[in-house]
Order: sequence, then C-alpha cells, then structure tokens
Amino acid sequence: MMMTNRKSTLAALLGATALMLPAQVAISDGDSPPLVVEMPRQENTSVGVPPVSAPQGFVISIDGDAIAGDVGVRDVIRRTDVQLAQADVQVVYDGLGGTPRLDLQLLGGPRMYRAGDSLTVQSELNYPAYVERGEIRVVDLAARGGPQVIGVVPISPNGQMTITVPEGGDIALIHRVYDADGRFDATAPIPVTRVDRRANTDGVEEGTDQTALRRIPVYGGAVTVSGDNVPAGATVSALGEQIRPDSSGGFVLQRILPAGDYPVNVQVSGAGQNVDLTRDVDIPASEWFYVAVADLTLGRRTDGATGISETYQEGRLSAYVDGRTENGVEITASVDTGNGDLEDIFSRLQEKDPRQLSLRVDPDSLYPTYGDDSTSFDNTPTSGRVYLRIEREGNFVQFGDFEADLDGGTLVQNDRALYGLQGAYATAETTDEGEARARVMLYAAQPDQLPQRDVFLGTGGSVYFLERQDILSGTATLTAQIRDPDTGRILDTVELQPGVDYDVNYIQGIVTLARPLASTLDSGLIITGSDPDLVLVAQYEYTPTLTDIDGFTYGGRGEVWVTDQFRLGVNAMVDDSGSVDHTAVGIDALWRLNDDTYVVAEFARTEGTGFGSTYSSDGGLVIDPNPVFDELVYDDEARAARTGEALKFDARVGLADLGLTTEGSIGAYFEHRTEGFSSLDYQVLAATGDETLWGIYADVAPSDAFRYTVYADSYENDAGEVDRTIGAEAAVVLSERAILSFGIEHVDIVDPTPSAEQGTRTDIAARFDYALTETLEVYAFGQNSVAVDGLDRNDRYGVGGVYVMENGWSLAGEISDGSDGQGARIIAERDDGAGNTSYLGYELDAGREIDGNTVVGRDRGRYIMGGTRTVSDEVTMFGENSYDAFGRYRSFTSAYGLTYTPSDIWSTTVAFELGSVDDDFENVFDRTAVSFGLRRETENLSLSGRLEYRVEEGDKSGTAIDSETFVIATNATYIISPDARLVFDLNAASTETDDNIALDGEYGELSVGYAYRPTEHDRLNVLARYRYLHDMYGQRVDDTDENGPRQRSHVLSVDASYDLNEHWTLGGKFGYRISETSADETSPFEQNDAVLSAVSLRYHLVHNWDMLVELRNFQTIQAGTSETAALAAAYRHFGNNFKVGVGYNFGSFSDDLTDMSNDEGIFLNIIAKY
Repeated sequence: MMMTNRKSTLAALLGATALMLPAQVAISDGDSPPLVVEMPRQENTSVGVPPVSAPQGFVISIDGDAIAGDVGVRDVIRRTDVQLAQADVQVVYDGLGGTPRLDLQLLGGPRMYRAGDSLTVQSELNYPAYVERGEIRVVDLAARGGPQVIGVVPISPNGQMTITVPEGGDIALIHRVYDADGRFDATAPIPVTRVDRRANTDGVEEGTDQTALRRIPVYGGAVTVSGDNVPAGATVSALGEQIRPDSSGGFVLQRILPAGDYPVNVQVSGAGQNVDLTRDVDIPASEWFYVAVADLTLGRRTDGATGISETYQEGRLSAYVDGRTENGVEITASVDTGNGDLEDIFSRLQEKDPRQLSLRVDPDSLYPTYGDDSTSFDNTPTSGRVYLRIEREGNFVQFGDFEADLDGGTLVQNDRALYGLQGAYATAETTDEGEARARVMLYAAQPDQLPQRDVFLGTGGSVYFLERQDILSGTATLTAQIRDPDTGRILDTVELQPGVDYDVNYIQGIVTLARPLASTLDSGLIITGSDPDLVLVAQYEYTPTLTDIDGFTYGGRGEVWVTDQFRLGVNAMVDDSGSVDHTAVGIDALWRLNDDTYVVAEFARTEGTGFGSTYSSDGGLVIDPNPVFDELVYDDEARAARTGEALKFDARVGLADLGLTTEGSIGAYFEHRTEGFSSLDYQVLAATGDETLWGIYADVAPSDAFRYTVYADSYENDAGEVDRTIGAEAAVVLSERAILSFGIEHVDIVDPTPSAEQGTRTDIAARFDYALTETLEVYAFGQNSVAVDGLDRNDRYGVGGVYVMENGWSLAGEISDGSDGQGARIIAERDDGAGNTSYLGYELDAGREIDGNTVVGRDRGRYIMGGTRTVSDEVTMFGENSYDAFGRYRSFTSAYGLTYTPSDIWSTTVAFELGSVDDDFENVFDRTAVSFGLRRETENLSLSGRLEYRVEEGDKSGTAIDSETFVIATNATYIISPDARLVFDLNAASTETDDNIALDGEYGELSVGYAYRPTEHDRLNVLARYRYLHDMYGQRVDDTDENGPRQRSHVLSVDASYDLNEHWTLGGKFGYRISETSADETSPFEQNDAVLSAVSLRYHLVHNWDMLVELRNFQTIQAGTSETAALAAAYRHFGNNFKVGVGYNFGSFSDDLTDMSNDEGIFLNIIAKY
C-alpha cells in the first residue's frame, strides 16, 4: 500500500522534465558500445513542400519564425502564413475523434407556428459523404390514435427547404437521411406548433446533434475547417461547400470522410480577402492510438511501529487502445488492475466501483494544477477496471457501462443503466422503410444498484419530487403516458427528451418539465365520464444504503422482418438483484402496411415480483409506496408463487387501405393478464385475479361536414368485477361557425365488493360549439342519465369557451353542475415565442380522489400559476405555485428560479422548491429545497459552482421524518500569466436523516493549487498546494472495506525543482500539517501536527540513466519526535520500452502528510511501456 506513494513521487520526479531528442540518438557509456534508441514516429497526414536538393529548398522555423533556410521557400510559407493570419483559418484532421451529427434547424428564430404559416428549415449533418438522400417527415403528435405522418418532403442533405405548416394538434418535424443501402438515421421530433426551445443558430453550423435513431455506419476521418475574425461581407468555402460565418466572423465546418486522399481547398474572398489554400489530407484506412504500462515492484519492508519485516510483490497493469482496422473494425479498450498484491492482479479486474468513472485518477494524490492547461476525456465509460468495445458498421460487442434498451415489445421492457457485457448485430440488408432485416441484442451484468419507478398523476404543473434523492447521475428516463383510469390500460406512451422536455436535479431528486402536465386528457367524447389520465413515469437507478445488491441480470431481443411488412420478435430478461427476483419472456409479431394499417400481437410470461412502482397524485409530496408489492418482496413464498402470463392484440385498418374513399379507420384490441403477471407497467395481484380487456372502435368521416365514432370497451377479472361501455357519437358541421355534436353511452358495472357501486346506466348528451369570431369560441353541453339501475346518476350541464387574444394570451374556461356536484376549469396561457410563457388556472373536478381517498369535507379545487419570463438577453425567470384544497387534505408547492447571464462569460442560476402537506391525520410535513449555481468564463478565469440544500420535517404517512441535506461543489482556474496558473476546488456534503434514503455524515475538502511552469526559461518549476480535509467517514487503509482513521487536516505543500544543467536537477519539498485525528468513530480526536521537509538531487541522461537521492525530515509536534530518512533509487533504460530500477527507503514515513501508514525497505521496480 505504501509503495504507491513512493512510486508516485518517483514517477513525478524522474519524468517531470524529460528532454525531446531527435529520432535517433547514440549515447556512449564509457567503454561499452553506444546504446542506440529508435523513437517511433507517426506519419504526417498532410503533404508538405516537396524536397529539393541541398543546400537550398529548406526552411527551419520555431514558433513560426524562420531562423534558416532557402529564401524562396521561406517567402512562400510566409505569404501563406499572412493569408492564414488575415482570415484566421485552420484546417485540422482527426482520424479517431469524428462523431456523426444530425440536426434540423428552424430558421428565423424560435416561435410558435400556426397552420398555413411558411417555415424554412436547414438540414445539418457532418457526414454527407455517406448519405444518398434526405427527407422531412411532418408528424402530428396529437393525432387521433397516436402520432401520424401526414406528409413527407424531400430535402438535400445540408440543404434548405420551405414548407407550409399543415392543420394538426401538435405538428413536429423528423429529419431522416438514407444511405445507398436504404439504412436511415432520424432526429427526435422537432416541435413546430410549439416553441422550439433549442438554441437558435440562424443557419450557422454549430455542431449540434438531435439524432434519436442511428443506423447508418459511419467511419473514417474528420476534417474540421474553422476560422475567426472573418471580415463582414467576406465569403468562405471549403470542401466544396459555402460556409456562413456568424456575427463575430467565426465559423466551423466538419465533415467525416471515408479513407483516401483529399485536397482540402479553403477560399476566403470578398471584403478585401483573397485566400485560396489547398491542404492535401490523407485519411488512412487503419489508424491506431495506444499506450500500455506494466509495473512490477519487489521489495522488503519494515513496519516502523512494530519492527516486523516482510517481503512483498506488487504490480499494476494498465493499457488503453483506440483504433480502426482496414476493414472497418473499430476497437476501443482500457484496462487498469490498480496497484496491489501481485497474486491478486487479475482478480482485481473483477472489482467494480460506482465511483470508478470519476476516481480513475485520484485527484487527492495529485497537485490541482501542473500549469500546462491540460484536460482529460474518458471515452471508455465503465464502473469497473475493464472496458472493451468492438464495433463494425453499427454492430458491436461491449463490456462496460450501457443501457439495456430492451424494446420492441410492450409487455417485456428494460431500460436500466448497467455495467457488464452487451452485444448487438443488425444485418446490412434493410426493408423498404430502412429497418434492418434482422437484428439481435444481448446483455449481461451484475448490478450494484436498484431501479426505481415513480408514477405521477399530472398536477397541471411542471415540478415533481422523486421518492429518492442523490440518485445516480444520467440514469433517469422519463415518459408521459395516457392511461384509462378505470382499467389501468396504457393508451399511448411518449418518451421525453432530456434537456428539451425536462431537467433532473440528481442531488435533490427533482424533475422540472418544460411544459405543465395536466391530470386528464379531453377524450373528445361528449359523455363527461372518466377522461384518460395523463401520468409522468420516471425510472432511475439508486444505491440502497442498508442493502447489499448481490445478483445477476441478463436478457436480450431478437427480431426479423420476414417481409417488408411482417416482423417477428422475442424479448427475454432475468433480474435477480437481492430483494428482486424477476424473469420475463415475450414474443411479438407486427404486420404493418403503413401508419394507418397494422396488426400487433404479443405474448409474455413472467416469474417473480418485478420491480413495482410508486404512485403520487400531488407531484410527489405524498407517495404511495405500493405496500402490496413491498409485502411480496419480503415474503419468499409469495414471491416464488408469482408467475403469470399476458396476451395482447391490437389492430387498426385505414379505410383507404380497404379500397374505400371515405376517410377514417376501424380497430380492435384484446388483452388478457393472469394473476402473478408483472411488468414495468402492470402488477396483476390476487385482489383482482386474471384480467381481460377488449374493445372495438370505428372513426369515420363520410364528408367534411359529418363525422361519427362508435366504440365498445370491456374489462373483467376473476374477482367478479366487470366494467363494460358501449357508445356512439357524431359531429355535424352546420356552418363555418357552428358544430353540433351528440352521443349515447351505456355503462354496465359489476363489483361484488360489499357496499361497492354496481348496476347499469344509459346517458345521452349533446354539445353545441359556435365561433363568434376568429378568436372567440363558445360552447354549451348537457347530458342526462335516461336509464339508471343501481348506479349513481351522471347528469351534468355546463358552458365554456376559448378566447385567443392578440397579445398571445389564450383563455379557456368551463363551469358545470350535475349529480356529482359543481365543476369548473379555467386556464389562461401565453407563449410569445421569445422565451416568455405564463399560465394560471383553477380546476374543480367533481368526484375526484387523491391516493384512493375520497374527499373529507368540501373540495375547493386546485389552483396553479406559473410561467417563464425572459426579462432581457441577460435575465430569465421561472416560477410556479400550486395549492390544493381537497377537503381536510391541503397541499402547497412552489418553485422559483432565475438565471442571470449578463454576458457570454457570466451566468448565475437560483432555484427554490417548497412543498407543504396537511391532512389533519397522517400527513403533516414541509419540504424545502434551494439551489444556487454560477459560471464565469473569461480568457483568464474559469469559474463554476453549485450549492444544494434540502429539508424535510413533520409526519409523512404517519411516520415522523426529519432530514437535512447540504451539498456544495465549486471549482475555478485562473491564468495569472503564460507561466503561472491558480486552481481552486471546494467540495462538501452533509446529511442528517432518520431514514434509509441517505447516509448520515460529513465530508468536505478545500484545495488551492498554484503552478509556475515557464515556457521559455524553464529551469525553475514550482508546484504548491493547500488542502483542507474534513473526513468524518474515515480513510480506508490497505483497500479494506472498514472505515479507518478520521481526520480534520490542514495541509500545505510546496514542490520545486531547478535544473543545474541538462543532466542535474535540484529539488525540494516542504509540507506542513495541522490535524486532528481519530482512530475510528468511537475514539476521541487528538491533535496530530507534523512538518515534512525534503531535498533531492536527480541525475537524468535521456534514454539511459535516471538516479535519485532524497533526504527527508519528518517532525511530529505534539509527540516531540523528529526522524530523518533517505531514499535512493537508480533506473536503467533498455531501449524505448523497458527500464529497471532499484532503491531503498531508509525511513518509515511517507511524503504525503494525509497518509498515516508506515513503510521502509528495499525495492526493485521493473517497468515496461509501449
């Protein structure tokens, strides 16, 4: 364990100032033959000036300044440099860093378009060489029966197109591009009749990506042409395309090109510019980057406290490779065993740590800055020590972090974020729609976290509180579902896009939607019965604090398109994660003629409890934990008996596909779920037994003036419950302003539960809509129960209207009265298309329930008010307040936020979330959450920070709660001069709680680093650091799982080196620690201050010898001890890839003042590197 610190010191001291020598160097070592070192070189990717005969035809330059060479060649280069400097143009080639991007931009600024408006769109992609054609699909996301494509418009890749916005409820555009084999990539839906909230680029290529589906294999090299300060009026062209600079004269154009030789011509003309440059770029078919290190240390050490000696063997293997073979196979891999006992070097590869991604390089053992402005990027995402991805044309095998992405069927699904093995294969042959003729995906993992699924009924607001806090970052997926409130049947599901439709605060567990989510959806029926529920479904991963996760999960999907219209698929998954034991297998078949005509059939079988879900009707203030599911989880017998099956059938036929000229469609569905069936969305329990649902419908429009719908729905279960509905409705257009609608519905309900409502009822209803003006519509409706047997009457009468104001406001309201009581709904909304939105409303829903409870007292309705406001280019605000007065149950939630961006270099965000519940019974509690963030970016300063605070107290579901969480994370970098840097970091967390959601404890670390690294006269180099560590968890020693010494420490350290000449370097280090330490959580703190000073002399002969002698002195203030020790080591290089060192540590202490272990002795260190 202690050798890690010594070797880190050696690595830093022996390799800090290596000199760069020519490619071939001969070094004489006394009488021995010279050692010749061949340094490998990469081929130049650009063609330079052809060689000419010496002594003319060459030029030597340093930092652009010529110091020798042919005058003619120097003049040519100088003229090119002048032209480049005037236009500030760069041509960069990256063989491995090109990432395909596809986007569709709406030109003209963000706004809300209406039917009949003209809209110009810009296709943007950086891989047109792989694309044959493009198209724009116009989709109505709110069409009856689900999203429908209502038009397809061809567009040239990277071209522009003007379209006319058609009629529809929620129009959006999807951009598709196709390759020569018919495979396609597609963007997510881009809103049109809603404001596109993405940043507007006004046609300037910014490198944004909206790809939702990627099937075109793209590999090659990325050529990027960029420039700044192009004069206004000048035109730029490169790679055969015209480039439009932005308002500041900057531009970026990137294209991914297949292997080959390409002349990259860059032209800047006009406005006094006349640049015409050509750079030849060779994109190789195969390219590799790799590094590998094997480190072996053998030694004998003595414990300074006990005097016991022992031998040890430690080692570490680490490697990284990223490259592509000539036949297009891309390989990315990394491995790091970590340093430790040699006998465990390979067994350590099985270890995984959820923090591994951020702790791959432990920042605590390094200086905050080394003064070289270096950055790092990890393209091997893994929670463990191994990552491997082998990919060719979209087919891949991967070991690391991934999303299960088990889709295709609706009965067996899995979208968990996992660590393990995943593989996918899709044929190059495609259907007419671009679908792979066959594909298969498999995965296997050992998760160390659990999934959570929270379901929220829409509150009319945009803020929702998840059940868990401090969830794993990046694991949340959100969907909006339409559900039948009586049967639970899912009518439609829409996946929401992160950053566009919602944002998640992973520390506090708060979801903020871009638009408010209502609780119900107007079904379009005249009968005002049970309108479909709108629910928000959030799935994410969390690590339980008191439960060990020890299990295995694996699964996969395979599918084949037998014909261009017929697909067969199978899904399977097994998840045995501690308290959860779930197995599911499903098969599905799809026959699809088009979007209007299709048939879907599915069958699934499950064993085990599944994962269940929570439910909340008030945005997460009170969450139903699904106690029936919890009972199953902890009852082994009940869990083992959980086996069930489900059968699902759904069909729809467009009348046009039957040869009829009448517009419309007919459809039917059937679902049967047996007791014990469990999936993400369904839990069939013993309370209901087997469940059966079926329905038929027809939606027909014989003419533009007449439309009718007939339907029948049925639900029944083994508990004897029956719910059947049959009805019909029609709408007649009387004139351009008037519409008359009428309908009839018969309901038959059977419920054997004592005192439950059952019987039959027949309702008739009518509604009259009239447009007084183009901006004002009014309506009146009435319904009457004409035949009732056992059920309550469902009479209701009311009036309403919609008014669209010229200033962008729209007002919708309705009041009614009937047998269930009074009802009212009013909502005012405004969206000016410039970032300002407002909404306020009131809803009184007769007969509603909260968490299954009816009203106690009088229901006074629910109030909602909120909006966003762009005060200026610098200030944006949002806020929302919701108050629910459901009899004795009262809840209040508030959310406020402000973002202040005075310039491109400065931004501040403040947010407040408040919640309160009081039902005078088992829920009386308050919740408060505060967030503050800031960012500042200048040429010399980079600053960012985040502060989160959350408090909950009171009684929740009859249990007292009292929790408080505080988190702060800040960092800053300041460039003092080209030779000096200053870095600041502060991270702290504090949690006090009486539940199992989060651990109690405190941790804080403050770090300030300084680096002096001159670029020219670099003989003197200085690194300095101040660190404050407040660790109440305890430092883990020797990789054990037990908490070790706790401490509160101030540590100051300074490292400096001075080159006496090209071979000899004098170094020094000073460290001072003021510390309070405790052996464990039960021991009292004791003062433990110390001072460390060291001086070293190093000899360095490039690729031959490295030697080090270091003297150290270590003093403990309270104990009054002083110890002086020495470290000596010598390394011999053998070629480019191998060196051997031997050394001796004469002391029993480390040069890391926060390390409280002892170590001394001899060691042999062998290093191989490639």
